Amino acid sequence: MKLVHRFTLLTLLILCLLSTAQAKKKPKPKTIIPPCSQGTPYRGCPACGSKTQDAEHLKLNVDKNRGTAVTNPQKITVQEIRDPANDQGVFTPQKQVWVTGFVASVDPGGMPETCNCKKTNLRDVHINIVANPSEVGDQSKYVVVEFTPRWEKKFNFDDSNYDAMRQAVTTQIGGKWVKFSGWMLRDFIHANASQSTSPNQPVCPNDGKLHSNCNWRATPWEVHPVTAYTIVTGP
Repeated sequence: MKLVHRFTLLTLLILCLLSTAQAKKKPKPKTIIPPCSQGTPYRGCPACGSKTQDAEHLKLNVDKNRGTAVTNPQKITVQEIRDPANDQGVFTPQKQVWVTGFVASVDPGGMPETCNCKKTNLRDVHINIVANPSEVGDQSKYVVVEFTPRWEKKFNFDDSNYDAMRQAVTTQIGGKWVKFSGWMLRDFIHANASQSTSPNQPVCPNDGKLHSNCNWRATPWEVHPVTAYTIVTGP
């Protein structure tokens, strides 16, 4: 009987070890990214962009690449956009807005970006606006609005030379009051560099260089894409 008992225990032990080994070898389920059927392609780049990490990034890319102009924008202020209390539950990517801000600077768009299929000839223009000229230089006050490739052409900017195009945008609207109309968008990728969502970080030096672990903007919320703009005399 002892021999039978020992054999039974040994059999159970072997079965447990086999089960554990099989569990360890079992591959992790792959993240399923929905096929891109939203929006319209532009110059060989689909609205969902390329190499999106997950459905959340895919939706962000589609929202960034909207080609439809806003038709009924509602007035909003720079202060409202950057208010930390408005970061969650107030705005949506479906919200059409217009905002008047003072253009503090015009910066290069990120490159490479999946929303633009990482193409060097498809780049956004980042425009930093503030509520008052006295805030120029304080990046913790900057609200980002963006011209995207689909709209740069419609605004009659020549994107064949990106640096020249960005300079043309700077010459046209830099240091001026501008009314921008477009879609609200929360670029969650930059929540770790925004004053409203990472208030314990220092503000980045305003020296034109890339820095990490500091804030170079007020909020993840943007007007993106801008679908119309007009130079005005004041707020």
